[in-house]
Amino acid sequence: MGCKCWGSMDVVLWCIIVLSLSHVSMGLEHKPLKWEVEYMRGAPDCLEHVVMGINGQFPGPTIRAKAGVTIVVDLVNKLHNEGVVIPWHGIGQAFL
Repeated sequence: MGCKCWGSMDVVLWCIIVLSLSHVSMGLEHKPLKWEVEYMRGAPDCLEHVVMGINGQFPGPTIRAKAGVTIVVDLVNKLHNEGVVIPWHGIGQAFL
C-alpha cells in the first residue's frame, strides 16, 4: 500500500480552506458595498450642473463600520469615457 503524497495544489487548497475557516472562527466581519458611479444633476456650489454621483447621491454615501470590520467595495463605473478614482484619505487599506 503506497502513501499518497500531497501535491503543491493540495497544499494550496488546504491552506485556503484553513485560512477561510480561521477568518470565520475569529469572528472577523466584512461589510460588502455595491456602488454605481454615474453622471447626475447636482448643485454642490448652489448652481446646478452635471456631477459624478454614487448610487444617485452627491456627495457619495457615508461608510459606517466598527473597528476591525473589513470594507469591500464592488464599484461599477457607468461613466461613458472616464475612469474612476476615489481617494481614501487617512484610511488603512489592504488591496485584494
